[in-house]
Amino acid sequence: MQYHLKIISSLCLFLLLNSCKTQSDKNTKVYQYATINALMESAYDGELKMKILQKKGSFGIGTFNELDGEMIGLNNHFYQIKSDGKVYPVSRNQLTPFAVVTDFASDKEYTSSKNLQLKNLYSLLDSLTPNKNLYFAYKIKAQFNTIKTRSVSKQIKPYPLMVDAVKKQSVFELKNVKGTLVGFRFPEYMKGLNVTGYHFHFIADDKISGGHVLDLSGTDFKIAVDSISDFELKIPNNPEFNKLNLTKTKLEDLEKVEK
Repeated sequence: MQYHLKIISSLCLFLLLNSCKTQSDKNTKVYQYATINALMESAYDGELKMKILQKKGSFGIGTFNELDGEMIGLNNHFYQIKSDGKVYPVSRNQLTPFAVVTDFASDKEYTSSKNLQLKNLYSLLDSLTPNKNLYFAYKIKAQFNTIKTRSVSKQIKPYPLMVDAVKKQSVFELKNVKGTLVGFRFPEYMKGLNVTGYHFHFIADDKISGGHVLDLSGTDFKIAVDSISDFELKIPNNPEFNKLNLTKTKLEDLEKVEK
């Protein structure tokens, strides 16, 4: 009898330890290529191929060579939303000058049936993820009454600063559409490296429309959260990037670009 109890106790301890290990040692991190300040200073020439980026993460956001549209990675697939507002598949050899990805692993999931505006959604996420020093990835499905998105057109050299490039951005007002928000929240100490606070891209369930999120109103939110403590940054090493002054970007210019 004691022998059987010892086996059962050992088995319970083994399962408990492995359960704890799964929760505390999950192998996810944020991988970022280049910096947001470099993009602000018109570093639009991509060097990193998508096939390399996809090895670093299957979920994320970014842009493409020559600032040609918005990138979104979801469910192991990457898409390009061009300035016509349409969604295009991404080839393995396409290049990116800036991207942020992870292998999304949900820690917690929440639902909300309330009708939320974008600012209300941010407040809800603040309450769900109060830690301001971790990195958070969010996958949010909803029924959107309206969602306002944008995409920037392919740029031609000599490249304008991004604050000027977005003055000619295409803006789309989508109505009664189901889809997914993919995005991150970065802490304030990441200023210059990434967009601090929330940054979301959107893709419709039918894979026809999407873009960088500017505003929204929706219901039936299904929110999955991935809290991440590891961050890897890859800096381009080329003459154009190396000569950039990455300390002169103004916060107000970044806010104009993102909002």
